[in-house]
Amino acid sequence: MKDSNAARQLEAALSTAKDLLIGNPEYSEIPDVAGYADITDQWDKGYREMLEAAILDGDCIPRHTEIVDYPKNSITFRPIARFSARDRLIYDALIFSVSANIDRQIRKPVYSYRWNHRDGRPKFWFKPWKRMQVEARKALESDKMLRMATLDVASFYEHVDVDILADDLGCLSRRADGSKNLNKFLVSFQRINHAWGLPQGSDASGILANLYLAPVDEYLFKSGFKYLRYSDDVMIFHRDWTELRDILSEINRILRARRLSMSAQKTKILDPEDAFRRIHDVRKASLSAACDIGIPGTYLDVRQYFDEIIKEESADTRSLRFVINRMGKLGDDYAVSWCLDHLPFIAHVAKEVFTYLRIFTSRVEEIQRKLVEFMRSGASESYPYLEQRILRYFLTMGLSDARLKESAWIILEDRNREDFPREFASRYLGRSASVSEAQLLRHKFEEEPSVTMRRALLMSLYESKNLSSRYLRDVEEYFPQLKWVCRFLQDEPLIPVS
Repeated sequence: MKDSNAARQLEAALSTAKDLLIGNPEYSEIPDVAGYADITDQWDKGYREMLEAAILDGDCIPRHTEIVDYPKNSITFRPIARFSARDRLIYDALIFSVSANIDRQIRKPVYSYRWNHRDGRPKFWFKPWKRMQVEARKALESDKMLRMATLDVASFYEHVDVDILADDLGCLSRRADGSKNLNKFLVSFQRINHAWGLPQGSDASGILANLYLAPVDEYLFKSGFKYLRYSDDVMIFHRDWTELRDILSEINRILRARRLSMSAQKTKILDPEDAFRRIHDVRKASLSAACDIGIPGTYLDVRQYFDEIIKEESADTRSLRFVINRMGKLGDDYAVSWCLDHLPFIAHVAKEVFTYLRIFTSRVEEIQRKLVEFMRSGASESYPYLEQRILRYFLTMGLSDARLKESAWIILEDRNREDFPREFASRYLGRSASVSEAQLLRHKFEEEPSVTMRRALLMSLYESKNLSSRYLRDVEEYFPQLKWVCRFLQDEPLIPVS
C-alpha cells in the first residue's frame, strides 16, 4: 500500500510539473520552440512512465543544461538554467513531491511560492504578490508612526548552499535517503555548469528557497514584529528605528550562517511617509483602475506616464512593464516605434514588448522592417533572447522575409551562439525551405551535437515537407533521445509556435 501511495504521489507530481511547464508559455523567459507539443502528445504514450522509471532508478542527474545570461536591466544579468524537458520535469516533480511538507513549515507572513494543498500545485505568483502589498498597506495605515525596514539578499538563488539545503531537506523527511534524488540533481547541476546554488528559471526553485529562509521567518515570528516576505524580499514594521536596525543586524548574522548576505543597496529603514510611497504607488493604482474600468481619455494619461518614464536616465523596469502592458490593454500603439528603436536597451522587458507588438496587425510592415534591420545590423548577436523573440514573432504572425531568412541561416550555422535562438532559426527556415535548403537542413541535423538542436531541426525538416517516414524511423532507432519527437511527428501534427 505504501508503494502504491508513493507511485500515485510521483505520478501526480509529474503531471503537475508537466501542466505548469506547458500551461504558461507567455510567462517563460525562454519559450520552447514548439511549446512542448511533442511532450504533450507523448505524455500518456510512455513519456510519463519513462520519467517515473528514471526517478525510481535514481537517474536524476541533468543531462543537458544551458546557462543563459538573461538581462535584469539594460546592463546586468541573472543566470537562467535552461534544462532539457526531461531534466526540468524531473527537477520540478522531485520538488513538488515534498512541497506540501515544506509549505507546512513556512509561516503565514510568507506569500511567495506557497502550495495549494487542496489542488496539489503551487499558487500562481500574481495574486499572492498583490495580497502582500495589500497587507503592507494595511499595516502602515493602522499606525501612521510605523517605519518599515526593507531587506533583500544579494544574488540569493546563486548563493544558496546546497549542502545546507540538503540538511534542511533531510530534517524535513526524517529519512537519510528521503531527498537523495533531489540532492543528487542539485549537486550535479553545480558540478557540470558555470552556475551554483538553486537553478533559476523554474518556479519550483522558489519552494526550496522558502525552506532555506525559514530560520529568518522563525526569528522574526519570535521577535513579535509584524513582517511580510516574498522570496528574499522582506518588509518589517516597527515604530522605533533602533529596534529595526537591531533586527536587521540579527537577520544578517542568520543569513551569514547560511552563506548569504544582505544587499546593501536594497536594505533600508524607511520613515512612515516613504514606506507608504514604496508600497502604494498612487499614480499606478489610479491608471490601472482607469484602464480596467474603461474611463474615456485614460490613454492620454498612460501616454504621459510613458513619456515621463522613458525620459529618465535609467527607466524603472517595473514601471516600464506596467505602462507597456496598460497600453496593450488599451490597444494603444503609441509606444510601438519607441520600442522598435530601443530594442537593445529594453531586452529585459522583451516578453512584454513582443506581446505588445503582436497586437497591432495594422503596423506589421513597419514592425517587420525594423526588426529585420536590427537582425541584419550585426547588433543582434549580443542579444540572443531578442533574436529568439524576433524569430518567434515572424513565425507567430506567419511572415516571410528573404532578408530575415539570410539572418536565420547565419544564426543556425553559428554554433557559438546559444541553442535557443538557433532552434527558432531552424524552424523559420523549415517553414519556407526549398528542396536544396531542406537537404542542407538535414546535413545540419546529422552533424549537430546538441540533442535540443536536433529536436528543433527534425521539426524544421518536417515542416519543410522533406522528412520521409523511412528517415524518421531511422532517426528513432539510432537516436533514442529523439524517439518522442519522432513518434510525435509520425502522426503528421500541426506544430504550434510556443
